[in-house]
Amino acid sequence: MGSPRLVGLINAVLLPSPTALFWAASDLLRSGTLFRHVSASIERVLVGFALASAVGLTLGVVLGWFRTLSDFVKPLVEALRPIPPIAWTPLAILWFGVGNAPSYFLVFIGAVFPVFVSTYSAVRNIERTQINAALCLGATPTMLIWDVLIPGALPMIFPGLRIALGVGWMCVVAAELIAAQSGLGYMIQQSRLLLQTQFVLTGMIVIGIIGFVMNAVMTAIERRLVPWQESSKGT
Repeated sequence: MGSPRLVGLINAVLLPSPTALFWAASDLLRSGTLFRHVSASIERVLVGFALASAVGLTLGVVLGWFRTLSDFVKPLVEALRPIPPIAWTPLAILWFGVGNAPSYFLVFIGAVFPVFVSTYSAVRNIERTQINAALCLGATPTMLIWDVLIPGALPMIFPGLRIALGVGWMCVVAAELIAAQSGLGYMIQQSRLLLQTQFVLTGMIVIGIIGFVMNAVMTAIERRLVPWQESSKGT
């Protein structure tokens, strides 16, 4: 039992009890509302993350390998990288309107730079002896990229991918607060306007759980694709 002095100090509207959160989650699950918003948010973050991964990996490998090209392109990338993804929201709405497209774009902006930086650094830090050995064995440029550069860079690339997915997940929720008509961010915003804080907190908890699961999935994929990294940690 809490102290009697605390009775009435906590406003149940502003800070719902665990019981209220339980019933709020039950209502959202029973009505299908939670599934609809969760699926919309996950779809947006996966599309944006896939685009960011493709561009970030390609740009990182190309600029990491061709140093002359890097001298011209990397300063532009470094100038754009410090701009917060949320600062792009007004332009995203002007360019794409309200819907999925702005969310795709903001997730892409948030996720592409961590992928690029980790890939670029990984390619630059590959030991030259590995490259020379492959060239001595007659490796073609394509074989050099797929059989030497990418496998050698994967241990550094995957942490960047995990960070990018986490940033993308935060960006999609932020985008849905402003420029969407579905998703967890939209649900939280509508619940705030209606002063339904039990649904706001439920949405926040779900966001945290999904973020945790996403990171766990990425970690499992990393262990699958880079098994030598785990074995080297154990030695």
